[in-house]
Amino acid sequence: MIDSPPLSGVLSLGKLRMREPWRIEMLHSRPEHRLYWITRGQGRVTVNGITRGFGPNTAVFVPTSVQMALELPSQMQGLELCLPAGDALALPGHPFHLRIPHIEAQASLTSHLERIEREQAARAPAMERAVMAYGLLISAWMERELTRAEGTVLRDRAHRLAEVFATLMEARFRSGWGVADYARALAVTPTHLSRICKEATGRPAHALLSERIMHEARRLLRDTDMPAREVAEHLGFSSAAYFTRAFQQATGRTPSAFRTVQTRAER
Repeated sequence: MIDSPPLSGVLSLGKLRMREPWRIEMLHSRPEHRLYWITRGQGRVTVNGITRGFGPNTAVFVPTSVQMALELPSQMQGLELCLPAGDALALPGHPFHLRIPHIEAQASLTSHLERIEREQAARAPAMERAVMAYGLLISAWMERELTRAEGTVLRDRAHRLAEVFATLMEARFRSGWGVADYARALAVTPTHLSRICKEATGRPAHALLSERIMHEARRLLRDTDMPAREVAEHLGFSSAAYFTRAFQQATGRTPSAFRTVQTRAER
């Protein structure tokens, strides 16, 4: 099993980079909220069907169950904050992408995150309450910065379809639906849907759908004992043989070979 960070906690992007790249760089979602604070380097992040570039002093918030993928180039530095699902922290209901130009605001967020790191390291009594308190401070920081909104990267109305597709895909990617099914549900043609996705992310709809399915396939093979035929059924494939061919085409390995290699890497 993966050594996942706690539901409330901070992890450096350097440590995140040490994990299998597909875990963060392929489209996926998580059951907790995440805040990425980029302090050095440049890269790209895809959140809910939109790909954007970022540089230093950028905050990216990804609510629970929202699709994302984050590039992790070697020069990039920063922190990932995971916060529990639910309304206790009054976190934003939608993703945001903010450039933080004010030194005071940069220092404030960094200070809160570093204090959570110290709480994690010390493991002192009442650590969870202390971390929750810093989570509330970060929630307040988010609200203030969104109100100020000087560095907000605005949503492009033309890409609204890509966002709706990403949300629907996250709900239905295990169903066996193809791009034509999503297009029908969204009342557009498959060609139009793919064109909008390519404008928003640089990739057509079928590539995004395949990536999301293959991330989940990797996760199930890596983190569970579910047999490959059950993984295939869980992800809506018509047969285990079809799943094996698709997985091998995407990864260069059969499901059993992928699981064997990953199991050896654990030892």
